[in-house]
Amino acid sequence: MESPLVVGVDGSVSSLQAVDRAVDEAVRHGLPLRLVHASLWERYEGALPSFSVGRPAEAVTAEHIIASRVERAGLRNLEVKGQLVEDPAHKVLLGSSAEADLIVVGALRRHGHFDLQLGRAAHALLHHSPCPIAVIPQRV
Repeated sequence: MESPLVVGVDGSVSSLQAVDRAVDEAVRHGLPLRLVHASLWERYEGALPSFSVGRPAEAVTAEHIIASRVERAGLRNLEVKGQLVEDPAHKVLLGSSAEADLIVVGALRRHGHFDLQLGRAAHALLHHSPCPIAVIPQRV
């Protein structure tokens, strides 16, 4: 089995742009694509209004994020899988890097400049990942 191209996704514009770039790379190299949304949403349970009875809003939001990104990536002719994990993103993505061909994450743009203080996941990956990392800057 080929090593996947792994993309860390959240609800941000930069992560959506990272998905688009990762799809292009996966198609170009014939790699399967795995989209990963990792979050400890249960820690924030109750912070958002509930969408339905019996399901925390944070869980519904996380499921929507991964499903919408998988649907977008699936419009191209490639193998796409989504993964929702209730763990810190930096741990999940670093664990995924052991089997990935490439890890892709987005970078935020604040006040017209790229944030030089990358998020915890990107920072951990850049310092400890055994595979290549691509940090995709947010386009305006």
